[in-house]
Amino acid sequence: MKKSRSCFLIALILGLTGCALFQKDGVLIIPDERAGPNLVIYFAEKSETRPAAEAIARTSGGELFEISGGAGRKRQRPLPDLLDYETFFVGASLTAGKIPAPLEAFLAETDFLDGRVIPFWTSGDFDGDLNSEFEKRLHGARFLPGGGFLFARKIKTKEIEAMAETWTQDMLTELGLRRAAGGNQAEDMVKLFAAAYSNRFSPAVFQDRDWTLEMDGVRWYYAQGRFLPQEDAYRPEDFRPPFLYRYTPEPSGGEASPWQDTANRILSRRQYTGYGPNRITANPGAKRSPFVEAIWQAGNRTEAYAHQQWIKFLGWSVQVHQDIVAPLSRVEARIQELAQDSPEIQGWIKNLASITAWNWRNVAGSESRSFHAYGVAVDLLMKAQAGMETYWQWTAAKGINWQTVPAEKRQNPPAPVIRAFEEQGFIWGGRWPRYDTMHFEYHPELLILGAGR
Repeated sequence: MKKSRSCFLIALILGLTGCALFQKDGVLIIPDERAGPNLVIYFAEKSETRPAAEAIARTSGGELFEISGGAGRKRQRPLPDLLDYETFFVGASLTAGKIPAPLEAFLAETDFLDGRVIPFWTSGDFDGDLNSEFEKRLHGARFLPGGGFLFARKIKTKEIEAMAETWTQDMLTELGLRRAAGGNQAEDMVKLFAAAYSNRFSPAVFQDRDWTLEMDGVRWYYAQGRFLPQEDAYRPEDFRPPFLYRYTPEPSGGEASPWQDTANRILSRRQYTGYGPNRITANPGAKRSPFVEAIWQAGNRTEAYAHQQWIKFLGWSVQVHQDIVAPLSRVEARIQELAQDSPEIQGWIKNLASITAWNWRNVAGSESRSFHAYGVAVDLLMKAQAGMETYWQWTAAKGINWQTVPAEKRQNPPAPVIRAFEEQGFIWGGRWPRYDTMHFEYHPELLILGAGR
């Protein structure tokens, strides 16, 4: 069989020679300059592939995910949420000029959700255009022509690593990408929650080969993003991770946040609007991680109720979780201060029809626990106003297409009121695509990341 010697193949024949192809249809491809977090996905049927993948990850500042072969093609660990990454280096060794079946199956079932995908190959023969064959197998990807390492003799690991490092550096430079920001996502995530809920967690500690937090005498392990106690940490694939997404608050106008790089690493392309039927889920039948319920001490209705407290908020009696009493009191003080010079805010306070918080229930129309069940979500409902909409489901129930309702037709609180809540760690439901303009929810971790942008 005649071996392809296209420019994207790096040939090793008694020495190192090679070049990389960075064009498609004769046009140099230069994507946006932010590389973002990288994930190196590989199938190591031959011994050369793993050190090449590790070198690519090391050089690009990325993480590794190995596709396992064998009966049932079980993966060694759950597939990470692909929205956490900007760029994917995907590769394997070629056998008899064919893409390995496990990689074929992986590509057939994976939607890269508009991520940037660059292929790489090690060893073997291939009579054809590797990039074209790879591209037509992709779903939902921004494809960039990659490169291969074709060996004519047995090669040492150090030689493979050197080739892969040089190729990766050339690829990043030629495409106008920079190396992903340093840092470890496990460490970032654990330290994020430690900062957001410092009243609940001890400082982050690396222990038992994982990043951990301690809360109420129980050590919680990062466990591939699932945040699990020790007895469950060995089987993270059985659990869903806590739900993180990009929330952008009102600009503060202050200095750049020290969490900026962390936000870029953790959130990447993640948007609240990005969650839908195409979301990648490693195990759709997985259980909800008990992490959030442990934070709010709300494993069941009785336990949750024990931590609720009655307070007065803007003249209304409201039952909320004891841990948000202090931030809510600061929100109220700020609103009252703003109202002194604002007829708009004074009118908004007078037009409030109700303020409610704790209610042990699920999110309407779902099996997910509402944050009202923990007592950390507050609804400030205004008196009905003709032609104005408050909640997308109420709008839909009227036979109105809720997606077409413009911002000026939504019954929003005054902007300074929204800002007062956000400054104390509350997100506003009016920023969600499925709007809920009366709703505020305590999520300091999302505000920390949002400020990091």
